[in-house]
Amino acid sequence: MKYTTRIFKYVNEIPNLVWDDFSEISNVYFSKAYLKSLEEFNAHRIQFFYIVIYKDNHAVSLATIQVVEFDFISSDFTSNSNKFVQKVSDQLSTVLKRNYVKIMICGNMFLSGEHGIYIKPTEDKKVVLEQIVSGIQTIVNANKYLKKWVDIILLKDFITASLPITNNLKSYNYTAIQVDPNMVLMLDTNWQSFEDYLAAFKSKFRVKAKKAYKTSSQLNVRDFTADDIKTYKKELTTLYDNVKNKASFTPEALNLATYSALKNVLKDQFVFRGYFLDEVLVGFMSGVINNATLDAHYVGINYDLNKKHAIYSRMLYDYVTIGIERRVKEINFGRTAGEIKSTLGAVPQELTCYIRHKKSVANFLFKPLLKKVKPTVFEQRFPFKK
Repeated sequence: MKYTTRIFKYVNEIPNLVWDDFSEISNVYFSKAYLKSLEEFNAHRIQFFYIVIYKDNHAVSLATIQVVEFDFISSDFTSNSNKFVQKVSDQLSTVLKRNYVKIMICGNMFLSGEHGIYIKPTEDKKVVLEQIVSGIQTIVNANKYLKKWVDIILLKDFITASLPITNNLKSYNYTAIQVDPNMVLMLDTNWQSFEDYLAAFKSKFRVKAKKAYKTSSQLNVRDFTADDIKTYKKELTTLYDNVKNKASFTPEALNLATYSALKNVLKDQFVFRGYFLDEVLVGFMSGVINNATLDAHYVGINYDLNKKHAIYSRMLYDYVTIGIERRVKEINFGRTAGEIKSTLGAVPQELTCYIRHKKSVANFLFKPLLKKVKPTVFEQRFPFKK
């Protein structure tokens, strides 16, 4: 039986029978509740599409698509050590003769990691991936607006184990680029508390952790409810923007009302903490417990107070505490600040993206630039005794 493809513009359009076919999916990022929350609060700035692959009238694969706009003018690259993004942006701006680029992303633009394509283990993954690529092209060609304005197509964040399958994308003129890795901390099953974790540290890293806790002692840390997120949305957005504006590539900001919805539907699976100083919100951290992994999501920081009160350092150690308390196997800290996260024991998990320009001639000219993209270099720290 051949595979067939259907494309949906809204989560609610996807038939319930599809979700029944995917009942074995334990990855929360492919759940209807998660995808609906993301769509509901961000559809005014992002176009969403969903590709469902069928075999024998049963759904066997789901791919999530987001179309976003990246504005070269509003992005500040001056704080980034890797100026290559700026160079590519300048050249794209010249070629396109406009100051923005439309990107169609297969994956989750708000997460780092392999959360954009689900294929049932029993299926021929190479063939299904071909169907998804064809579906992406159908989305572009069937919409006059997208056909005119979409410039770049990106399939994002594949782990090394997936490359024997995903490298087949090269035959469709996609270029593979290695991007900044996820920083992942594996938790020892013998750690019953944060003190057990610190006991595994070399002396200087243990001293560093204790200093961070002492420096942050004036912070009042609160677990937020969905209503708290709504109440402090304005302050949270300001803190989030502080961090977002330091990033080298942020196509679109997340509407933080999404987090209030996620707290309602994911309950204890969604972690959200606020950090207060004299009743003033000076930081927040968020995360999702997905299977046996705690995924660190966005944080927000008042950088004027960060150094004096070790706000960011405290957040990182709090992720570890939560991970140990919730008995997860690993913590995915994401792909920024690699050196700092390595001081917690996190190690890089390599990620590969596949990218191409929509037009063949432009893609031919684009490839040499892409091949120069390299992950950010940082010094890996090794805090554990063994």
